[in-house]
Amino acid sequence: SFYRIGVELLPALNTPYISVFARYPGANAESVEQQVIKPIEDALSSLSNVKTMNSSARYESGRVGLELEFDADADQAAIDATKKVESIRYQLPDEAEEPVVIKHDENDQPIVEIAVTADMPLSGLYAKVDNQFADVLQQAGGVSEIEVQGGIDREVAVEVDRGRMAAYQLTMDDIVNAIKNENQLLPSGTIYTDTSRSDVRMIAQYRHVEDIEKLFVQNTVKQQVPLTAVADIRHQDARTARIGRVNGRAAVNLEIYKNSDANVVETSRNIHEKLAELREKNPDYTFTVVSDDADYVNTALHNTLGTLVEGLCTTGLVLFLFLRGWRSTSAVMVAIPTSLIATFFVMYIAGFTFNMMSLMGMTLCIGILVDDSIVVLENIVRHLQMGEQPEVAAEKGRNEIGMAAIAITLCDAVTFLPIAFMSGMTGQFFRQFGLTIVFAGMFSLFVSFTLTPMLASQLFKNGWQVPKHRLWDFMDNVERWAVVHYERLLRKSFHHQKAVLLSGLGLFAGVLLLVPTGVIGTEYMPRSDEGSFQIMVELPVSRTVEETDKVLKVLEAKLDTVPEVEYYLTRGGGSNAYEGRIKVQLVNRSDRSRSIWDVTNELRQFVKNNDFNGAKIRIMETQ
Repeated sequence: SFYRIGVELLPALNTPYISVFARYPGANAESVEQQVIKPIEDALSSLSNVKTMNSSARYESGRVGLELEFDADADQAAIDATKKVESIRYQLPDEAEEPVVIKHDENDQPIVEIAVTADMPLSGLYAKVDNQFADVLQQAGGVSEIEVQGGIDREVAVEVDRGRMAAYQLTMDDIVNAIKNENQLLPSGTIYTDTSRSDVRMIAQYRHVEDIEKLFVQNTVKQQVPLTAVADIRHQDARTARIGRVNGRAAVNLEIYKNSDANVVETSRNIHEKLAELREKNPDYTFTVVSDDADYVNTALHNTLGTLVEGLCTTGLVLFLFLRGWRSTSAVMVAIPTSLIATFFVMYIAGFTFNMMSLMGMTLCIGILVDDSIVVLENIVRHLQMGEQPEVAAEKGRNEIGMAAIAITLCDAVTFLPIAFMSGMTGQFFRQFGLTIVFAGMFSLFVSFTLTPMLASQLFKNGWQVPKHRLWDFMDNVERWAVVHYERLLRKSFHHQKAVLLSGLGLFAGVLLLVPTGVIGTEYMPRSDEGSFQIMVELPVSRTVEETDKVLKVLEAKLDTVPEVEYYLTRGGGSNAYEGRIKVQLVNRSDRSRSIWDVTNELRQFVKNNDFNGAKIRIMETQ
């Protein structure tokens, strides 16, 4: 079960949000609202389990957002929304693009971002990445889609001279229709022989620029005019529409998304395997992994597992000090990991993953797991002190204390089980936390009734007294010293009861004041330094991609002066020429003196003190 349980940063969540995105090229915000958004709203209004609906319209695009009830099936709701939108497609303008329905969840962000660079024209690099590299990475297990950002397209430009076009009595439509009509791939019937049947196609598609240069265009007086007489034709790089850079160098960026049910760590591992193949077969290209969510997940879970091991060791030390014997300590220390390992099986059956919440539950329950075994073991030791044989003492000790152990476990169960059934988003977060503790507690009860008595019967065969040893004498002396000093402290407290009471009340009041005074803040989830953040840039909708690029370059120049920055990946343009984004990855936390909030606050101050020509700039730490 351990090797089959998935690994995630947080438990899988049923995020009850659906969005419908629509594009209407060339339309203003009012046209988008009236002709696209309102028909979509009317269609979606009949969906069930919809809590709220909100819409927005802007130049060339619009969005309708649905917030569902928490118990709604978001996947089914997305399917139903798609059917509703398709049913009113005929009501939308012909120029409007097909609306897209998206279910939002924690996986709607790329898990791996890769920048590809090479010493070659950017158009050739884009073609190589888009047609070959992306296809290879798409084959990695768990990958759902790959977005290619940056680069330049190649195009055949037909530059028409208006004066010559007018002289030949031609219109732009005449030229466009001639180019379209001559580029055909049509079925042309079937050829039969006595033994075979063959389908015939007429292939009349352009293969070279020269094929277009040979075209003739018919004007209004039925004359055939060579296309070259009114236009210059050339194969060239298209105008820059997308921005892609890594650390200021032109690049083609790959944003890789995973399937909603795929494991982020395993998917990342599969991507890196495919990436290793690409590096081996294409040594002239540089593949830079700018961000990888699996790195932070592995680090976070590794730290949590380290805390779990530290808890085990600390528990063993405390048990040794109080039980004062290696035999008793060993019996309990074997019971703890046995209960945890047995819990893996139930976690696998329940569909849980190793994440921050489930591992936090396992870490918390270490102190709980020792209760049953200690109670049983202490009673077994009592019977040994009465002179009974180890086997008899183990059986009697367990039978006498059985109800007490069951009561201890049930107290833990009724404390943590309700956490697993909380409603809302909080309940989804803590479900695995609460149930993991309950599962582990039940197994600890089972272990205390089986494994612990068996170990006691074997470990105490030679007598329950521990042999004399320097180390044991030292531990006994430490315990006697602690008892003596603790007794003195108690006697002093009895003689100064008012001071002790007032001190306790004062400390309690001081602790309560930590929250309202702002010493301890409040937030939904604790802040974590994941070492990455994003800079989002939005200019007025009328701005060109060149204007967006100017703003991005100013921000890049600032990032070059920040010593904590390892990589920054820039993208912009595309469907929205006025928007851009810079993904920044910092060096490891151990290699920098400042936290991510120190770095982002410096950048926010830089943005505040400079004029970016009307651009809205937001800096967001990765959560």
